[in-house]
Amino acid sequence: MLSAPPKIARIDGYEIACQLREPIGNSRQMFDRRSALLIAVTSECGATGWGETWAYPAAATALIREIFAPHLLGQPADCPRANWHRMNAGLGYDRRGISTMAMGGLDVALWDLAGTIADKPVHALLGGKLRSAIPAYVSGPFMKPGQDPYRDFDADIAGYLDAGFRAIKVRMGTEPRQDGATAQRIRKLIGAEMPLMIDLNEGFSVEGALAVGRRLAEVDPVWLEEPIAYDDLPGYSRLASALPVALAGGEALFGLRAFRDYLAAGVFDFVQPDLGLCGGLSEGMRISALCDAFDTALVPHVWGSIVNFQASLHFAACLPERRGRLRFPLFEYDPSENPLRSAFGSHPLDASGAVAVPDAPGLGLDLTPERLAPFVTRHWTTE
Repeated sequence: MLSAPPKIARIDGYEIACQLREPIGNSRQMFDRRSALLIAVTSECGATGWGETWAYPAAATALIREIFAPHLLGQPADCPRANWHRMNAGLGYDRRGISTMAMGGLDVALWDLAGTIADKPVHALLGGKLRSAIPAYVSGPFMKPGQDPYRDFDADIAGYLDAGFRAIKVRMGTEPRQDGATAQRIRKLIGAEMPLMIDLNEGFSVEGALAVGRRLAEVDPVWLEEPIAYDDLPGYSRLASALPVALAGGEALFGLRAFRDYLAAGVFDFVQPDLGLCGGLSEGMRISALCDAFDTALVPHVWGSIVNFQASLHFAACLPERRGRLRFPLFEYDPSENPLRSAFGSHPLDASGAVAVPDAPGLGLDLTPERLAPFVTRHWTTE
């Protein structure tokens, strides 16, 4: 007779943070600190799975402890989809906000836990990887505070090229003339053939985005990312019909229905869910199926710590190939200072500029409370 599966016995939260040596940022904000909430879900047999949400750690903590933990404690630890549905039943009115983020962090931990128990990588549980390495694009340089926010771009880009990156996404967003001139300089540095993406981080009005987008079109970008506020669907419709540049977005969209609205409107050529925000791996796979229905490429947005980085590798490994101007998916790789990632793993590029997909059980993480201790600002347990 088969033994009963182990039950979920405990949920721990680790709010972590680290100080950066210098501020970096984008068109809307500068920051000198990175932070995230890591979630550890432990079964009665001692196996642990890790998840992450990074935007609002304290708020996510409250939601997990008060709303979602009661749906999980005592449930089978090897059934992430069933547990996702249990949590989804508790969402209530907040289906496109912080509740979805909190639930997504737990969902990633549940998949990691199930893989650890089954002694299989998460990509195997998701149906099997379609590739063993994913072409990466470098997510940088970032802007710097002061009169010349692009002052370090030349040196940063030279370092990225030396490291083997073969595609690049830069942060921009001052005013159309300066951005256009800077984009021309970048194109000369990287050459005519290297794929270039430009992220404006919601920095413009529709009128401003039209002005800067027309100048940036001259450097032939693969996409223009989030030129206006992420939730301005009518504005994106205006841009999509007027700009000669493909549009990308979705990192700040929460839940399947939000992505449905933007895909149905036909405004995005590239959709960018972030597993730490959109609802986790379970919701990410649903969003992937939606993208298939609309014949739209999914390029995961990757931010945060080692947990979101490796979860996104498993996710991208399972996405179907889409052939457009490039072959997708691509993997967003931020090499800027981030001890929350670099202290817990190394992810070198191969000779083709791709990053390997982990094959160890679960997400392939090597995390313990002891290793996290230098970064922990708050720890809590719910049993």
